[in-house]
Amino acid sequence: MFDFSRLKNIVPLIFIFLFSQVRAEFLDSAFSAYIEQENDTLSISQRKYELANKLYEEEEYSKALKMILPITEGDNNQRLKAKANLLIGKILIKTENYKGALNYLRESLLLLNVKIDVFDNMVVKDLSLIKADNYLHMSAAFFREKRKDSALYYLKELIGIESINKDVVKLKGDAYSNLAAVYINDSENLDQAKIYLEKAIGIHERFDNKILLAGDYSNLASIYVQRKEYQEAKVLYKEALKFLENETTNRAIDYKELLYDNLAWSLYNLKDYTAYEYVTKSYDIRDSLNDNKLKAELKKIELRHNIDLIRKEEENKRLRLERNTWLIGVIGVLVSLLLLYLANLYKLKQKDLNLQLSKSELEQQRNLEKLKSESQVKILNAALDGKETERKQIAETLHDNVSALLSSANMHLQASQKQFGKETPIEIQKTQEIILEASQKIRDLSHNLVSSVLLKFGLGYAIKDAAKKYSNSEIKIHTAITNIDRYSQDFEIKIFNIVQELINNILKHSKATNAYITIEEENSKLLIIVKDNGLGFENNGENTVGIGLNQIQARIHIMKGTFVIESSIKQGTKAMIEVPYVKRDESNFASLIL
Repeated sequence: MFDFSRLKNIVPLIFIFLFSQVRAEFLDSAFSAYIEQENDTLSISQRKYELANKLYEEEEYSKALKMILPITEGDNNQRLKAKANLLIGKILIKTENYKGALNYLRESLLLLNVKIDVFDNMVVKDLSLIKADNYLHMSAAFFREKRKDSALYYLKELIGIESINKDVVKLKGDAYSNLAAVYINDSENLDQAKIYLEKAIGIHERFDNKILLAGDYSNLASIYVQRKEYQEAKVLYKEALKFLENETTNRAIDYKELLYDNLAWSLYNLKDYTAYEYVTKSYDIRDSLNDNKLKAELKKIELRHNIDLIRKEEENKRLRLERNTWLIGVIGVLVSLLLLYLANLYKLKQKDLNLQLSKSELEQQRNLEKLKSESQVKILNAALDGKETERKQIAETLHDNVSALLSSANMHLQASQKQFGKETPIEIQKTQEIILEASQKIRDLSHNLVSSVLLKFGLGYAIKDAAKKYSNSEIKIHTAITNIDRYSQDFEIKIFNIVQELINNILKHSKATNAYITIEEENSKLLIIVKDNGLGFENNGENTVGIGLNQIQARIHIMKGTFVIESSIKQGTKAMIEVPYVKRDESNFASLIL
């Protein structure tokens, strides 16, 4: 046991040491503060801000942050501090540190809410511009934090600013685009999203911003895709691509890749198989962007590492300027309180130790029983998760790599065929036929492993597609899917595989002529019913029979849901599932300005 009485001989030595260190550091800090106060004029701070802003535009975020942080700490000019906090918030958004960004943006707004005369004759239009820029980035940070209502609030605040400043008007155009992107994710607000996009297009056309116009037209086309009006969507996607013909920035290339992919999907639904040409273009751009994206991610990692170092340097500088002789008394009080705390803590720990030991033994016994019952379920669930992951990886490899290679081979054969003219060797024609057949089989296999309709358009479309595929002259599969949304990709894959397993059981064993799939969303849960009019089986009081149904039971148990089977001889079978749903990440559905 530690003897606290020994500390009475050590404490005086501690006080002497701390006094000598603080005195020396105080004298040094006072001299440094005097020199820095003489040199740190407003003009120097302004030049630093302008240079930091230029570095931000050049994507040199780490250098920009290191230069701008001292302005937020030491400069007394409110307007400049507001702009500096805004710039830091924009940098942190680029590095996906949205909580940190919101803190600096809020500070910027607080600095703007003081009286106008402290801004050193700052004109009102400059104040409006800073506020507008702040509102836009606040909304972007909240949107990526999945706080939709807060994002909408600040976008509407931006639009409500009364100003004829062209830079404010440009930001209003961006706000209209972002409002549309938020509403596109809600199928009930597509008309409102279209209205906002039309306003955004008007502003972006006025300032001839081709990249933003491409984004607006792309989002407008997404509305028509959701309404299954693929002809209108095709026209809009092609119009968006025209704006990017002469654009070579990374952002423009990203938009091109997305537009080619979406245009291919619209053409596919119109039975226009030139869609394959645009899919190939999308893959080519995606491959070319991999290196740039990797470099961008490395920059983000480097900046996140440097942020803490920069903050630490600024904090140390601030502390050196603020310390003085009264620190000795504070340290003495803290040491005394610490000693009392340690003494009491030691006694409390001794008392708690016995209680924790007894609780631990009881908890271990309970956990052991629980683990025995759950271990088999977890092992089975892990195997199913691994199977789904492997299927998805194989499907992506076939679709993204092997299919692209076959397409490239076919293009080379087409080029060779043109060189031969009318005397094309029959071997080339047969080779092309073999390649086309192989491509079709790879697409079919990829679709069987993981439904592309499921990944792109969600659970409802995928199940309707599966029902249509499995229906034939002997059995008709009916669907009634209402009031469901998009969910997380993993959740949708699990539910789709469960429904597909139930359909397979019906096809293999029931000899039914009709089957019904009902899915609806209610009270934060997904309610699924799969039934048939087939042979049925004798239900002996247990919910499931057979390996396949036991796997479904285990999967739904892990998802914290319920699974019930009702069946009797010649009365068909009814499977009822109730499981809490997991919402998807909405920020990836529509493109944002930021």
